[in-house]
Amino acid sequence: MKVRSADLYRLIEESWDKLQGDYNENFKSMNQDFFDTLAMHIQKDSKNKYKLKGATLYKQYFLKIKNDTSKTDFIGVTPMYLSALSYFLYKRPFEDIDINQPLSEIEEEVPEFPVNHASFPSTPTIPLQLSKLKDDMKLQREGFSKNTCNILKKVFNHYEQLDNTTVWYKDESINPNGTHKDRMAWEIYLWYDNEIKKQINTPGQKISLRSLSLISSGSAAYSVQKLLKDRGLPSLRVLMDKNTSPRLVEFLEKNECKVYLDDLDKKEYSSDEILEKTENKNGLDLTYSPEFNLSREVYYDWLSYEVLNQNPNWVFIPFGTGDLYKNIIIRNSKEMDKKVFSKRFFGDKKILMNCNFIGAANNKKNSKMKMLYSAFQDKTINHINSVIVNPLIDKNSCGNQSAVSLVNEKYIDSAIEISDYFNITCEPSGISGLAMFLQMAEKKNLEIHSHDKIIIISTGKSVTADYY
Repeated sequence: MKVRSADLYRLIEESWDKLQGDYNENFKSMNQDFFDTLAMHIQKDSKNKYKLKGATLYKQYFLKIKNDTSKTDFIGVTPMYLSALSYFLYKRPFEDIDINQPLSEIEEEVPEFPVNHASFPSTPTIPLQLSKLKDDMKLQREGFSKNTCNILKKVFNHYEQLDNTTVWYKDESINPNGTHKDRMAWEIYLWYDNEIKKQINTPGQKISLRSLSLISSGSAAYSVQKLLKDRGLPSLRVLMDKNTSPRLVEFLEKNECKVYLDDLDKKEYSSDEILEKTENKNGLDLTYSPEFNLSREVYYDWLSYEVLNQNPNWVFIPFGTGDLYKNIIIRNSKEMDKKVFSKRFFGDKKILMNCNFIGAANNKKNSKMKMLYSAFQDKTINHINSVIVNPLIDKNSCGNQSAVSLVNEKYIDSAIEISDYFNITCEPSGISGLAMFLQMAEKKNLEIHSHDKIIIISTGKSVTADYY
């Protein structure tokens, strides 16, 4: 069977990710142990249908891909091998998984977002001129609270080296609808576009588009629905908490979003339950469905490289669903693992392998950071730290202080004041990374050297913020 070497490579990469994520396996490299473990899980998952030897998988990979010098697009691969990998990853035959990537992924160095004026980077990273906040008297004249004055005084006492080129913020507010969620919406549209093309190219098949369902507090729902509506695609079905502002519900419905309300604190719903709650039995859940795992991995792939290519020593990231945080730290890990993973990467691996990725989370319903809240956030934080972050630390793919942690409310109050002073367009949830920086800096939990670079991702302010 002739297949593209890139496609086989992708299947192996995805198997690596699945073993690391779903089965909590921890590998240092793609050696014999990895392939032995992969063969074992394939056999177990297929209930002995695919009895492959790790040595066979190892040989296929290194002879067909790693050691291939023919420079041809297509290579010969044992059909059983492809079938086993496809079953393991998708529970579908290889021929049915639409392995070929869209243009933007094949020629990945070509910017894809925003669609109306694609560029790289698509959003700016701007210095936060903290030296302007060193003067106590000036802070008081500008109306800063006593709490913020005290925090800043301690921060500057601990870190005299902080200057106007130490801390930067990445401004996602200039995206079409005001937040980083617009990037996610674009990837969802690309998935739809691929579904349409696949059906068009299937003889005798009628085009039948599934409706999408999503749990959202508002901003993601609007970004996705706006794009679907503009392109004449089925309306998004969104599951929201019963206490959601009626004004926000009305706004989303005016934009043809189908809104369903429920008590989202009482239970963590599965994909099937989300589809049931949104009357979308034959649809697709964007929140948790395994079918959408590959798309989630590229929600923020371009944003990730816009950050990583600046060689930061610290990155502070708002943490709600965790998709943004996972995209950045996993993308960084992939570049540490491989000689060349993406043509978009031109960062310094020596710096990035020690970069600390800090997630700023919230588990309090009455917090100003309401867009980050989930009743099950503690569980999510523990899972991310134990299954993703700690193994990456162990394999030296990121700094040893990388973690997702909770932000105390007093620091978000100060972050809001500082953002207002510097005219940063954001909502409280979107600037939680700055709050986490203040929290760790005040407690002297940061190790900052001269010429270090700290990037705070400001995820912006959604159009929906006026309706909360």
